[in-house]
Amino acid sequence: MEQKNLLRIVKTWKISDKPEYRGFRCASCQKYIHKAWHHQLRTGGYRTPVHFCNLCKAKLNTLRMKGVFKTFTCDNCGKKMYKSWHVWSKKGGILAEAHFCKNCGDKLGIDRKIKGVIYDLDGTIVSTTKIHEAAWLYAGEKFNVPISKEMLLNQKGVSTEAAAKMILPRNKKYLLRKFIKAKQKYVIDNINKAILFPGILKVINQLTQKGYKIWICTSALKARVEEILNIFTSLKKIKNNIIWCEMYRKGKPSPEALNLTTKKMGLAKTEVYYIGDAFSDYKTSAAAKVKFIYFCPNIRNRDKRIPKPIPIISSHKEIFKLLK
Repeated sequence: MEQKNLLRIVKTWKISDKPEYRGFRCASCQKYIHKAWHHQLRTGGYRTPVHFCNLCKAKLNTLRMKGVFKTFTCDNCGKKMYKSWHVWSKKGGILAEAHFCKNCGDKLGIDRKIKGVIYDLDGTIVSTTKIHEAAWLYAGEKFNVPISKEMLLNQKGVSTEAAAKMILPRNKKYLLRKFIKAKQKYVIDNINKAILFPGILKVINQLTQKGYKIWICTSALKARVEEILNIFTSLKKIKNNIIWCEMYRKGKPSPEALNLTTKKMGLAKTEVYYIGDAFSDYKTSAAAKVKFIYFCPNIRNRDKRIPKPIPIISSHKEIFKLLK
């Protein structure tokens, strides 16, 4: 009987899907209170505490509802409080409410606007830019295809096939597969020369500890992603959080890859940053309507096509300033 009465009352609530920082209210009359009779609802698709003021409790006594009269405490640290973060979550079809003090709420990132960071791989996490440029120059020399600095700049961030189609002149498009194969072979033969950008592992660990979801979205093929993971084994801890080329149909600047990544993360596009080193990364983020951070280790070589208002970092640890 008690559970049925609690369920009837809870069903009258207007439950917010966003965390609220406020005082505690009586479940029945909605009056703000500092101490209350505590009950627990465990039926009808709910797992939530239900609180009553003395007056409403007196009325409910006729329904033989038991409870404990006490102050409110944080579900995380146990601290007594008059105000808290009221957070609803749904898991397995069950709606549950939790209460956290201001300090625990800050630690858990409850009011955090940005909840996840998506990294590009090549040129952002792994310093492979020079290897890819050398690979294109090698393929160009092998097939007598002149390659300009502009071509090398434009190929950054896009798939190998898309880059090859941009580089090859019309009269040599028939060489596409051989051209790509030569480029890929050079990369494979020299991938051991790649290095991680300074501090990236420490930053990823710190972001993870702070509760941020960390993913990688890359134009690289699965085979090369796995090869990089075998070289830099510390990255394997996020191996299940990687979107590679074969997982989507349209490459950059299509928003498809980023759309898939944010969906897998379970976050809204407004809740993530995408960090990349290329103009194609910026265009992809713009198409997907995801906030972009331009990673440029040498500011003097910044790509002027990326608008100046876009946040720019030359070191990965600078991300923390943008997350404040």
